Amino acid sequence: MKGLSNILCMLLLLAANFGFGQFYTSKANECYTAKDFDCAQKYIDSAIVSNERFNSQTWQLRGLIYKKLDTEEKTEFRSISIESFVQARNLDSAKVYSEQIEKFLYSTIVGYFNDAVVQLENGKLENSENSYVLYKSKLKKYIDPEFDFSAQDLEYYNALGSEYLKKSQEFSGEEKQKKIDKGIHFFELILQQDTTLFQPNFNVGIMYYNNGADLIMNMDPLTPIEDIPVIEKKAQEGFFNALPFLLRAHRIDPERTDVIEALAGCHYGLQDNDNYLKFQTILDKINLPKLLSRLEQNPQDREALEELARIYYTTIKDEDKYNKYSELLEKMDE
Repeated sequence: MKGLSNILCMLLLLAANFGFGQFYTSKANECYTAKDFDCAQKYIDSAIVSNERFNSQTWQLRGLIYKKLDTEEKTEFRSISIESFVQARNLDSAKVYSEQIEKFLYSTIVGYFNDAVVQLENGKLENSENSYVLYKSKLKKYIDPEFDFSAQDLEYYNALGSEYLKKSQEFSGEEKQKKIDKGIHFFELILQQDTTLFQPNFNVGIMYYNNGADLIMNMDPLTPIEDIPVIEKKAQEGFFNALPFLLRAHRIDPERTDVIEALAGCHYGLQDNDNYLKFQTILDKINLPKLLSRLEQNPQDREALEELARIYYTTIKDEDKYNKYSELLEKMDE
């Protein structure tokens, strides 16, 4: 209510000063008060090409009118509103209305940020990014050149990158890769500010890892032999690019099994057996109690038996236990 009272007071001040020589501005104010914004637009545009253009309040009223006319279809009206408030500020040499003009100007510019949020929620990702860029550029230009966007950038670009990651699942081939690349770009923008955040490191690492894994898993069985090394090399590039981000994520949260699993997968894809065994052993030690519990509840759980046999043969080596679970598997096949 306080904001509304301020606006009403400002309009009363405007009305009180629109006397002789302010015909167009006065008529525009009457239309604005009556909520006839098309009528107000007509008169205020006449005012700024008359001698009334030298009055700060004329431009201030024009900013308010065009702010009301601003719609999704007529976004250019917001720019006109901003330019009008800037002109009102320039003409207010005595700084009589400077505080109110600044509030109007700031709230109008924040409209771009609000657009960015709504467009992000509606899946219009490119439009959202454009709105956010406009918000930042206009705030720095007209309000505060030194404004610190760090906190907003972290929140916004994390949300935008996540949406591109989700969006990539709806596509395949080149279009899918474009969405993945965009997601990586925004997460890397965040990491340029703060490398200690888990989620951006994890997201970038997983996207690179999935790129490599998809190439291997989805390779056509009829792929010509001479093309296989090319595909494998491209997959290894994905695993290699994933490693620094996944390793950082692992240092930040050593208990995340999905990170450990991805690290094991990367090293396996890179044919780095020592590091593969290192991370696979960590993962197997975490999973071992769960597998034993599964088998206790269901002695016929073949998947659990196979995993236990693998673990006791490759990472947590125990010949007796390996033989035990191998024999149980053999009996299931009899």
